[in-house]
Amino acid sequence: MAYQPGRSDVPLDDTGEGFDTRLVLRLGVAVIVVILTVLFVAQNSEKVETSFVFFTVEIRLWVSLLVALLLGAVLGQVVEAMWHRRRRRHGDD
Repeated sequence: MAYQPGRSDVPLDDTGEGFDTRLVLRLGVAVIVVILTVLFVAQNSEKVETSFVFFTVEIRLWVSLLVALLLGAVLGQVVEAMWHRRRRRHGDD
C-alpha cells in the first residue's frame, strides 16, 4: 500500500526503530578497518631497502606497500580515463 498524505497517522520517515542499522553497520566496518590497519602497520614496521627507477631508499615496509598501492590506484584511474576518452572519441558510447 502506497503512502497517502493526510490518510496515515505514521510519518513516512518513521520506521519505528530506535537506531539506524546502516549507520551502525558502517561504524562497525570502520572500526574493523582501523583495527586491521593498526595491526598491519605494527607487523610490517621493519625497515627495507626499496628501489624505484632512479633511486633507492630505506623506509618502513608498510610505507613502501602504501606507496605501491597509491601508485596502482592512480595508474588504474588514468587507464580508465583514457579508456572512456577513447570510447567517446570512436562513438562506441
